[in-house]
Amino acid sequence: MSLTTEFLIAAAIIVSVVVQFGRKRLSWVRLFLPLAIVAGFAVYYLKVVPTSGGDGWFTLAGLATGLLLGALAAALIGVQEDSGRIFVTAGIAYIGLWVVVFGARLEFAYVATNSPEALRQVFVWSFEHGITEAGWTAAFMLQALAMVGLRTVVMIGRVLATRRPLASFPA
Repeated sequence: MSLTTEFLIAAAIIVSVVVQFGRKRLSWVRLFLPLAIVAGFAVYYLKVVPTSGGDGWFTLAGLATGLLLGALAAALIGVQEDSGRIFVTAGIAYIGLWVVVFGARLEFAYVATNSPEALRQVFVWSFEHGITEAGWTAAFMLQALAMVGLRTVVMIGRVLATRRPLASFPA
């Protein structure tokens, strides 16, 4: 993926996350907008998910990284019920995580694109590990999808948990 693509993905996700800063009433837009953005980019850019050789392991590593970051993002956002309404609280740590993750993606894309030596190192490393352009694209897209997707699924679960009190068990 190009630097422009990475920038567009990062900007769209960061803006959609930053507008959640503070305590906001939960809406379908707040819940699903980040996922819709990443899914839209994935539909456009993710033509194949390679599963063999180095590509397979690299793609799996991207997915695993996304799941780990998604779990961290979900842990950093609060969900509360107040007078029958659901509120989501996102603090500076939550926003910071998204900025750092997508900032790192942008930095990697920028350096790999604009530094001939870095680009050479990426090519050599990719060749040595059997990673193709499709593998890079799949790893980065699945990382983003997994991060945003898991954050969304966990938030839905937490919203449902606030709506349904657990049955009390006799002591």
